[in-house]
Amino acid sequence: MKKEVEIEMEEIDCPVCGGPEHLLLHREDSLQMVRCSSCRFIYLNPRPTSRSLLRFYQDYLPEDESSVEAWERMMESIFQKAANLIGRYKKRGRLLDVGAGFGFFLSEMRGRGWEVAGVEISQKAMDYTKDVLGLTLHLGPLEKVGFPESDFDVVSGFYVIEHLPDPMAFLKECYRILKPGGLLLLRYPHTTPIKNLLLFFGIENRLYDLPAHLSDFSPEMAESCLRGIGFERCGHMIGGYTLPPSPGKRVASSFFGNLSEALYFLSGGRILFPGVSKTVYAFKGE
Repeated sequence: MKKEVEIEMEEIDCPVCGGPEHLLLHREDSLQMVRCSSCRFIYLNPRPTSRSLLRFYQDYLPEDESSVEAWERMMESIFQKAANLIGRYKKRGRLLDVGAGFGFFLSEMRGRGWEVAGVEISQKAMDYTKDVLGLTLHLGPLEKVGFPESDFDVVSGFYVIEHLPDPMAFLKECYRILKPGGLLLLRYPHTTPIKNLLLFFGIENRLYDLPAHLSDFSPEMAESCLRGIGFERCGHMIGGYTLPPSPGKRVASSFFGNLSEALYFLSGGRILFPGVSKTVYAFKGE
């Protein structure tokens, strides 16, 4: 974030089950992540109001050209693996990327012959995507765009769901706009296991990236939410890893990314290394 933004906070009930009771899990400065006493979903409470979030995200993404290029390189492995996964199930069609950012995944899929559309709330990202890539994005959030029912063969979202005030409403809208048999693919961080480990050793950190991240999904919670909406054939994969520009972070990401990919492969997809980001996919029933 490039400048300070005044953030108004609000107390909320659990965004997944609506339960009012929760237990404190972790603090980062004055902010706290809690665990729902009913469904055990992990979320930020209090959290920024919707109006504050909209202001906050106008300065969340990088601005200068070199940082944007670094962002593209950082996500390249993840986008490639996601595109290959989609190609296993869908050869061509209509794809929507939610939280499209600078449009790099849309550009990749367009190059593979897909008809693409995107949703974004950052004006600087929308401007870049239009001016540089020649793609026009819809102003989000997704639930307010009003796409027709059964409009897309694939809906994707990379590092989006953890930013959303109402993840269940988002998933319901994804389900509505997917064609029967359509594929939903989401990428999300899984931070709590690392937080728990570092807490055990008394190491302070800000890995949750608060207040940008409003929740922290586990694979079990992600699949439970998807099945609760009506999605079928849910599956998980490690799906690559980011390559941050910082040398230290790059080494750590490469080490744990390769380790988690190896464990996933050697276990036949049964072991999802705790604490690393994951890709979940699911299908709308025929």
